[in-house]
Amino acid sequence: MIYAGQFYDKDEDNDVNDVTDALWCQSANNVTNIGVWYYPNGTEVPLFDGEFGDTSAPSPVFSKRFSGQIALARSAGLSGYEGLYKCIIPDENGVDQTLVVGAYTDTGYNNNDGPDADPTMQLSLLSTSRLATPPVFSLSFNVSDGPPTTVSCSVNGNGISTELSHVIVNGSGSVTRVRVTVRLREAGNYQCTVFNTRVINGPISGNSHPNADSSTSSLSISVSDTPTGLTVTRLSTGLAHVRLSWSTVSGATGYEVYYQFLTFTPLSVYNTTSTTINITSGLFRGITYIFYVVSYESASLPSGNVSVMLTISDPVVNDFMARLNTSTSITLTWSPPTALVPISYNINRRCRRVCESSVTSNSETSVLSPHTLTGIPPYSQCGFDLIGVYGAEIVYLTTNYLATATHSTAPTGSVGDIIFSSVESVSMTVSWDEVPCNGRNGPITGYYLTYTNITSNTSYTVNITGGDNRMYNLTGLIPYTNYTLSIIPYNYNMNGPARQEIQLTAESSKVTEISISLT
Repeated sequence: MIYAGQFYDKDEDNDVNDVTDALWCQSANNVTNIGVWYYPNGTEVPLFDGEFGDTSAPSPVFSKRFSGQIALARSAGLSGYEGLYKCIIPDENGVDQTLVVGAYTDTGYNNNDGPDADPTMQLSLLSTSRLATPPVFSLSFNVSDGPPTTVSCSVNGNGISTELSHVIVNGSGSVTRVRVTVRLREAGNYQCTVFNTRVINGPISGNSHPNADSSTSSLSISVSDTPTGLTVTRLSTGLAHVRLSWSTVSGATGYEVYYQFLTFTPLSVYNTTSTTINITSGLFRGITYIFYVVSYESASLPSGNVSVMLTISDPVVNDFMARLNTSTSITLTWSPPTALVPISYNINRRCRRVCESSVTSNSETSVLSPHTLTGIPPYSQCGFDLIGVYGAEIVYLTTNYLATATHSTAPTGSVGDIIFSSVESVSMTVSWDEVPCNGRNGPITGYYLTYTNITSNTSYTVNITGGDNRMYNLTGLIPYTNYTLSIIPYNYNMNGPARQEIQLTAESSKVTEISISLT
């Protein structure tokens, strides 16, 4: 910073070298006619080819070029022209460099004794996502009472590369908006320092020489550490419900949670101060997700992210089976599905007797392993569905599991009608209808046929084996005699009820004796 009384268009202090006391912008590049001075409003300061002190020079300031340098000279008061003057001049490599000078009236200079940075620093995330690696963000703040000649930033005490821009908010008041663009992700303390060199001890006159003095002002924000210990757990309240948990980050004021699937951009789903959240919507079965968590402090600059992957697969039970059968019950066992344990289980059952095609269905809810289903008819074949209940959703963990048939038991039904045919005096053929299906209780493996001579009360029993053979020839009977016939079905030596009928054998053929006399 400088004020009007500290630069001129002449040798004000009359030094021995007669150097004009202008503002000199000098480069190691000794080419002639280089450099440009700009007014605070951005327009070029006019060049003047005449001599210093020439009254025809532009007013209040003008520029004059020399070999490797360009001067900014003042020929009149600066009122109305205060602010930041810039000199752009190429260095020895031909790369333009910028010198910024705040030039003010005496009053403006005295009012601008800074630089004074505002007590707060604002952060703006320029990346489209907090998960960008590295994120691009800007640190912005106002500097008043003197333009910043230099701005330097560091993180944890180490200098960082920045992109810097200045915008004059209030020229005469010397309020400058500074924005520092940073491409970095590192936890810790971000600090920016503004530095301004002021020319003091003026004005230049006689043997009075101004000196350079500097002042600084700093601002800082903190970035929290990356969260750790991120875990994802599926919840039984829904097939695509999950819980995320992570460790507390010291100093963090909040956390942001994202998820990503396939190649889509990560989606922000939660901002929270908690270290545990439940996600109960927006996720789908059969998809692999990556979950991310970042922390942030009051400045909202994201930390590095911690991530975890989860495939939301359907739960399946592979060991659903019948462990114990009786004649009227089946006990089922299973292990919980590894993907996700349900809140409860339901079982659908469909049973039919082996000897018929009609099926009886019913359901049982809120069951646990092992579970015994009762009231099943003997020798019935059953199919089962095991259903997992997840809140308002269900999933078939096993479908149409066919268990072995319930055990056989003694028949409870007798044979059907007994039919007599080919009835002779000493023989007859007996046949009978099968035991009704609902009375068999298993496969009929044979019959006991007992026939009794009612007159002599003599009984004979025949064991008819070989399965369901329902016909038998009785021989050696007594003519014209009533016989009681009893048939008992059996199932693996378990006898059922008997059915009886009475049948009379036929009369025997009569032989007539004929006498013949010969005379």
